[in-house]
Parts: sequence; structure tokens; C-alpha cells
Amino acid sequence: LAMSARLTCGQLRLDRVSHRVWLNAEEVALTPKSVMLLEYMMTHPDELVSRERLLDVVWGWDYPVGTRAVDTRIAELRKALGDDPAAPCFIETIPGQGYRFAGKVEGL
Repeated sequence: LAMSARLTCGQLRLDRVSHRVWLNAEEVALTPKSVMLLEYMMTHPDELVSRERLLDVVWGWDYPVGTRAVDTRIAELRKALGDDPAAPCFIETIPGQGYRFAGKVEGL
């Protein structure tokens, strides 16, 4: 997955070269940070990722944001993807620990 130009999970497709995302063949408008967050989650499927790890990878530690920024961005991403937090297809919350990409990811 790390070397794949495109990642898919069901009807979700991420093009890592153009930084564009499609769901059900329609492009999803996401901010650059949301695309980076989704890309990291999709390249680490089924791995528990802490908020601190996401802050480090997506924002960088020198960026002055707290862990709430991760929660806010995850909520925005879920809304854009139509992902229900109570029955997630993509991003699962692990209470008190972080997040996990729940879907099966394939690289192209």
C-alpha cells in the first residue's frame, strides 16, 4: 500500500498523486489536511492510530494544535464520506485511544 498511487476501499478511491478523493464515482471536496489524514489512515488499515501519532504525521509537532484538531478533522472527514460513527465503514473510533481505518484497503 505504501507504494500504491491509488488506494481503494469499496466505493472510496484516493489518488495519492493528485490528492483527490472519490466516493461512488463522485469527487469529494476535501481540504488538503483531510486528504493527508485519510491517506495516512488508508495506508495503515486495521492499525490503532493515536491522536498524537496523527498530529505528528499530518500536522507536525511544531504546529500549534491540540488533539481536538484531530477529532474535528475526523468528524469533517466522516461527514464528507457519509460515514456513520455508530456503524463505521471507514473510520472507527477506539475510545480513549484513537482511530482505526476499518475498511479493507487495496492498492493500485
